[in-house]
Amino acid sequence: PDLISDRCVQASPLLVAMASGTVHQSKTWLRALTRQPVPAHTGIYKLHLQTKATIDSAAVRDSVKLPQGIDRNEWIASQLVGIFEEVVQLINVLEDVCSDDSCPRMSAGQHTHYNWADEANPQPEPVSAPEYMRRLAMYAELRLSDRKMLPIDGSAFPPEFPEVAAMLCKRFFRVYAHAYLSHFQVIQRYGAEGHLNCCYKHFLYFVVEFSLVSKKDMQPLLDLSQRFLEQDGKKFERKSAFRLPSPSRKSKVAAPTR
Repeated sequence: PDLISDRCVQASPLLVAMASGTVHQSKTWLRALTRQPVPAHTGIYKLHLQTKATIDSAAVRDSVKLPQGIDRNEWIASQLVGIFEEVVQLINVLEDVCSDDSCPRMSAGQHTHYNWADEANPQPEPVSAPEYMRRLAMYAELRLSDRKMLPIDGSAFPPEFPEVAAMLCKRFFRVYAHAYLSHFQVIQRYGAEGHLNCCYKHFLYFVVEFSLVSKKDMQPLLDLSQRFLEQDGKKFERKSAFRLPSPSRKSKVAAPTR
């Protein structure tokens, strides 16, 4: 089925669930484990709300661009808050269709598998897709709530912030790749592919604009990403650091380990 859709808002039970952050009231395990990582009174959160207001409109491709007079790191942090919220919503939706039995390994298609590793568990560990996404949501919330990493008092961002932002985005991409390649037919059956596409476009334009995820790491959705960028190519200037190949070019990329 065609993954491309210009519909950014579509009423359906699954879309309502994605917007509210959970599928059923009884299934709120992730919502209970994650909190709002940035306080509502901060500048970062206000920038995030400003961006969020345009996510479901044609302005999505422009909503990621750095506004004049705004600190680059602060803007990236505000975008990360929105990206994180959308990924958590998607994880909650996938809870109904993605299980340890159906997805015993976190994957993006048949030949790309992802292991989990973090500071507490540096040895890459193969885990199921639900377990990977659960760990990612908790880990991202922890990093985004770290006031040394995302200062809210006007302090300078630490030198490692861009690296952490890139690492989180690389892992957020894997959730989208798993959703598209393992569960898209179910999402499409519920009529919510338009909303999924809009959320992925927001993510895609953001990581391309700030060169946060490499072409190699986005290989599983390379064709889809290419088509989205070409779809809006006349109005979206792609960064030279992220050049997607033409569909005729094939490249073999080893499956990432973490």
